[in-house]
Amino acid sequence: MNISPRFLVLSGAAALSLVFAWPSTSTGFSTLGGNLGIATTGNGFQRDVRVWNNAADAAANNNVTAETNHPGALGAPLSVWKAAEAWNSSTAAAARNFDYDWQGGVATSAGNSNSNTVFWGTDGCGGGTLAYTVTPISDGWFILMCENWTWADGPGSVSGGQIDIQGVAAHELGHALGLGHSAVSCGGSCASQTTMCPAICGTGTEQRTIASDDQAGLNNIYGAIPGNKPTITAISGTKQLGSVLTITGTNFPFPGTVSVKFTANTTANTGAIPGVVTNVATTSATSLNVTIPNTALDGNVLVWNVAASPRVLSNPFPIDIGGVAPPPAPVLFTASPFNVEAFQGGTVTLTGDNLTGATSVAYGANVLTSGFTVVDDNTITIANPVAPQLGFMGITATTAGGTSNQVFLTVVQTDPLTLVGSPTVVNGGNLNWSWGGDPNKPQFLLVNFTGQTITYQGQPMLNFVWFVPFGNTNAVGLGSVIAPITGAPIGLQLHMQILTATSEADVDLSNVTVTTVQ
Repeated sequence: MNISPRFLVLSGAAALSLVFAWPSTSTGFSTLGGNLGIATTGNGFQRDVRVWNNAADAAANNNVTAETNHPGALGAPLSVWKAAEAWNSSTAAAARNFDYDWQGGVATSAGNSNSNTVFWGTDGCGGGTLAYTVTPISDGWFILMCENWTWADGPGSVSGGQIDIQGVAAHELGHALGLGHSAVSCGGSCASQTTMCPAICGTGTEQRTIASDDQAGLNNIYGAIPGNKPTITAISGTKQLGSVLTITGTNFPFPGTVSVKFTANTTANTGAIPGVVTNVATTSATSLNVTIPNTALDGNVLVWNVAASPRVLSNPFPIDIGGVAPPPAPVLFTASPFNVEAFQGGTVTLTGDNLTGATSVAYGANVLTSGFTVVDDNTITIANPVAPQLGFMGITATTAGGTSNQVFLTVVQTDPLTLVGSPTVVNGGNLNWSWGGDPNKPQFLLVNFTGQTITYQGQPMLNFVWFVPFGNTNAVGLGSVIAPITGAPIGLQLHMQILTATSEADVDLSNVTVTTVQ
């Protein structure tokens, strides 16, 4: 067999030594001793796979096509994730009692010998080495991909001058789980060679899928699939942080509890394991509900039965996390007071639940995005809302969780006729007046500079005035005017009053307001 050193793939064994020779056995697979367990404390979960994506080659990260079964991963991380899947129980080859758990492609360092990280570097890369695995076995591992080669992420064929990330990573992950090199099917065509041959063939793409000898070695270490191994067949729900995910499958302990583990970009396999929800009660032997933790990322989800002896782990199932779940929909209980004047009606108070973060309040047909205050999760106040109608009127509140039910109050016409104006105006600015009274009634603006009044039909009315008609008040009894003030002397006082009348016998006069020019 003529093997060029360029394609030699070296592996790490116990005590961090490098293996340069063929395995001692003359035929078949070999093992390095030990296996990767399933731990919930101590060294943690040793079947994690994560990537520090520091590959320098453009070809290592030029695959930007998202795949439904590998959410959140592109380029080199996607290739490594697929390499790990080659060893998993859910792949098409013979059933196997092993599963790697994808933990993301955004690690920021190589970590240490049990960080379970794949990364690129140059240390120890002489003599034609493509990649090597450092593993004390049973306590995690790391894989270094030698940067002095040109790496490619596929996903299809790889050119002759490049090395396939997925094929080489699949070989190295075989070392990480405890396999040495194979001594069979390592000659002839590339398609006939096993993944664990000591050298890759061609660009390495043929090593993406494990062969029967690789399968035999895996079964030798981890045994056959036990009858109580959980299997995930489907997930459903909103798939958002904080929402409830329903996991459907088989062999869930019922009645009983399990742990559910999500991709969470864990940085090390020590101490508590991020992305894990413990003591999740099963709803049946085929279903359970779990709240997605805030640490979860796009990737996969697994179920493991920690009460079983030995512990049993499900297949990983892809999940695309859709962001933060919306808060619960707001609910309104009351609006008070029940009778509110159409103009300057005072403060309206809404009570309810889930009102935090309200973005708008619909006051009849008027949608308010300001002018209201969220006091707390149970209270909203609206200051002097301008009503769009008289009579029975509904109010709703809207948050990110949706729009509430309606509560109701009655809008009554303003009595007495009321005028509001700004106390000061800058010369060259606009003076704003608004008022409310009887609906659909002719309205007139009275203005003088002295404030002198006379009594008219028992009401004080400005004397010596400009008398300006302004049509009718609207159907709710409201009116307004904006007047530019130019050339007025500083200190000038404008006294204003609104008069509404349908006849001499039917006259209403508002209060008098005073605006000073500044």
